Amino acid sequence: MAKLECPLLSQDAHGTIGGVLTFSKRKTGNQVRHQLKQKDYENANREPIREAFALGVELWGSLPQDEKGLWDQVEKKGYANV
Repeated sequence: MAKLECPLLSQDAHGTIGGVLTFSKRKTGNQVRHQLKQKDYENANREPIREAFALGVELWGSLPQDEKGLWDQVEKKGYANV
């Protein structure tokens, strides 16, 4: 049996291809695995959280570009250094 040094001959691949194969780097080396899509359970406990995230995305989209740039700089410095 052959031993491959790199999964599917990819030295440094990461991410998912076609929702079927997922490439990742682990402590033990590179890995390729079949990634099943997780079920999206909807229940009453998750609805307020999803609505809050949707509102946050909408508000971020409505910010002017210069203000987004300011927040990007804050994120790069680290919030503790503001």
